[in-house]
Amino acid sequence: MSHRPLRGLTRLLSGLTAALTLGALLTPAASADPPPPQLEVSASTDSGAHLVGKPFPLTVSLHSLAEYPLTGLHVSLDQIGGSWLNVKDWAGLDPSGPGVTLDPGATAAVTLTAEVDWWTGPPQVRVSTWLAPSDQLPAEVTVPFIDPTTTTGSADGVVYGDRNGNHAFDPGEGLAGATVQVYSPQSRFPVTTGADGTFTFTGPAQRYAVSADALPGGWIAEGGQGPAFDVGGDQPSSGVLLRAVRPFSDKLQATASLDRTTYAAGDSAQLTVTLTNTSAETLTDVSGWCDRVGDDPDSLVGWKSWSDLVYPASLTFAPGETRTFTETGTVPPAASQYGGFGVACDFGPAMAGPEGYPAIELWAKVPGTAAGTSGRIYHDDNHNSTQDAGEAITSTAVSLVDHTDGQVVATGQTDADGHVAFSAVPAGRYDLRVSDGWVPVGGHGGQVQAGTCQSCGWEWSLIYAHA
Repeated sequence: MSHRPLRGLTRLLSGLTAALTLGALLTPAASADPPPPQLEVSASTDSGAHLVGKPFPLTVSLHSLAEYPLTGLHVSLDQIGGSWLNVKDWAGLDPSGPGVTLDPGATAAVTLTAEVDWWTGPPQVRVSTWLAPSDQLPAEVTVPFIDPTTTTGSADGVVYGDRNGNHAFDPGEGLAGATVQVYSPQSRFPVTTGADGTFTFTGPAQRYAVSADALPGGWIAEGGQGPAFDVGGDQPSSGVLLRAVRPFSDKLQATASLDRTTYAAGDSAQLTVTLTNTSAETLTDVSGWCDRVGDDPDSLVGWKSWSDLVYPASLTFAPGETRTFTETGTVPPAASQYGGFGVACDFGPAMAGPEGYPAIELWAKVPGTAAGTSGRIYHDDNHNSTQDAGEAITSTAVSLVDHTDGQVVATGQTDADGHVAFSAVPAGRYDLRVSDGWVPVGGHGGQVQAGTCQSCGWEWSLIYAHA
């Protein structure tokens, strides 16, 4: 009797068993339910629409859904759309802070401080923690804002000269004709005070800062960052006070001279400084400081060794007292490239700012290679410190005046772009004198430099205004 059919059946069953076994191995197991989230996040802001540039509270609530403590929770914000939200204060929830720990079922509410500086629409953010995404329920929030591109508002203030030093605005102290700068990261708007020192600004609704400059009668604005100035919104600024004080130069007078008018690089130069207390009060803690630019290559070398005059010296002047100081320095090696060297120092209370201090500024000649100097002059009508269309001072005579002796070295005329060039003039410092009543505006004072120094060949761009 043949056994072949039995062997075939055995092989068939074996193959079927193997196939079933392999299929069982390849068939995925039924997926388990994902673990439940361990944390719920919510976020909210205070009621009302906010102003660009004005900080606002963002409250973040963390509620534990876990059966065990959640430790060291830190918050992160992801931008979804609109303006960038800048967190100014994380209240300890940033990576460098301690974070927060939650017991099972506990809730913690923490208030962050945020701000929008640049407007591109209402900010939309996702608020979460550093837990895995599957372990938390994040929050999304859109912060309501007043759109500064479509909404305007007004705010006002006053510039006053604090004549009696009581840090308060008293009758008659308003300064007429002062320029107030209303500014934000995106823009700057000048406003002029009226006869009583008051000013009003109307413009895009947002938070600005304000500062006073170009004050009449020698007054100087009190230092420090300008106060917040809210234009629009539910609480626009009103009666913002900008305090001005008398300059220290009202009390202390400074004069100086050098022992020569022309030097060579490496020469010794002797400087004589005379300080006089012109007030009826004793002046204390007076010291000098020079070269505030810092290691300027065309400044007299060695001033920091003048221990009897510059900081940390602390000088006292009785009413009416005059003192004279004789100091020695060295003409800098690069002086011939600039056609000379300078000495610039100011004097006043050591720990205060130098604005309004009596100052000396001298320039002595050092012969150097003749070179050209050129650039543009313009009237900055929109006060953006950039020459725009229609702002060039055209077809106007310009003189290059020696800064030391006042002699006219060269003359020229501006073209249609306000450009003027002077070629092959002696190396040195010059004042740019513009005809038709134009005077320099800003800190440059109309000064330009000719020579072979690295910056001497750069084109200048100077702002002028009618006197």
